[in-house]
Amino acid sequence: MIIDVFKKSYIHQAAFILVAALALWGKTLFFGGWVSVESEPYSLFYSYLGAFALAHPLAAVIIAFFLTIAEGFYLNHILASNNLIHSTTLFPMFAYIMLMGADVANQTFTPMLFANIFLLIALQNIINCYNQEHSYEKVFNASFCIALAFLFYFPSIFMLLFVLATFVVYKLYYWREWLVLLLGFIAPFFSLFAYYYLVDSLDIVLQKLSTEAMRFSIVYDLSGTVKLVCGAAMALFALVSLFSILGGLSKKVIIYRKKATVILLLILVGMLFSLYDIVLPANQQNYAIPLAFMLPTFFLMLRKNKKVCNVVFVLFLAVIYVGRYLGF
Repeated sequence: MIIDVFKKSYIHQAAFILVAALALWGKTLFFGGWVSVESEPYSLFYSYLGAFALAHPLAAVIIAFFLTIAEGFYLNHILASNNLIHSTTLFPMFAYIMLMGADVANQTFTPMLFANIFLLIALQNIINCYNQEHSYEKVFNASFCIALAFLFYFPSIFMLLFVLATFVVYKLYYWREWLVLLLGFIAPFFSLFAYYYLVDSLDIVLQKLSTEAMRFSIVYDLSGTVKLVCGAAMALFALVSLFSILGGLSKKVIIYRKKATVILLLILVGMLFSLYDIVLPANQQNYAIPLAFMLPTFFLMLRKNKKVCNVVFVLFLAVIYVGRYLGF
């Protein structure tokens, strides 16, 4: 049974993940045909990374490949350290890598790839606010990291709504946390705007931010039969996983319910991201973090029926690879 590999040692799991990742990225890594990088700035800092990727496409692909693996490992650590998954499995890491690279256009530098570095740090801080008497430092760190993510990917500002929703879930109604959230977000911009003011470029920066704010749209390009079918199949996996997890939450201890609910809220954030993402529509990267938790949890619920579990897992892999090589 293929899925049983995630019950084995770390070495076996890591080897499987590496082979699966190379199978997904291999054509881009080893046979050229490197994907083009969107030249529009998205946000302030990403324009420099996009320029580097255009000048050095192979280097961008290699860096993106290893950065995706590192982010997947970090997400796996966050979930395991909060007892949201078994500490011996690397399944969330595997799911994250598959989702981040499922679209060939994402197998290079993307704004979401770099924003996720900071969003994962923010997520770790916010999850750990539960049952903390004084969570000011964690809230400040989270909002500060969201601001840094914003500099790479404009829609990251929606993560502030996620933090506010987390306050409600955790029942953090004290005004100090809300004030610290605001202060943490605006803190990086004091230094940033001061620098651009000194180099007489503040008006250009403000114009960039204004332009980015106008990119929101609900228009999607869903042309292509294979792309449409694979996208619908992935959405079906997500919905089934979501309802399965929600149905089983009542049987869990309260700390698990609270933290799992926080992760699931990221689905709503991904939807808000997608309203903005007119250049890379229907982008799985917007949902990679919550789905990397949802899919392994769903498969864990199916473990009593191994045949069904493995069939569903094979179908998941088929959607990823067919979409990569035939549709995207």
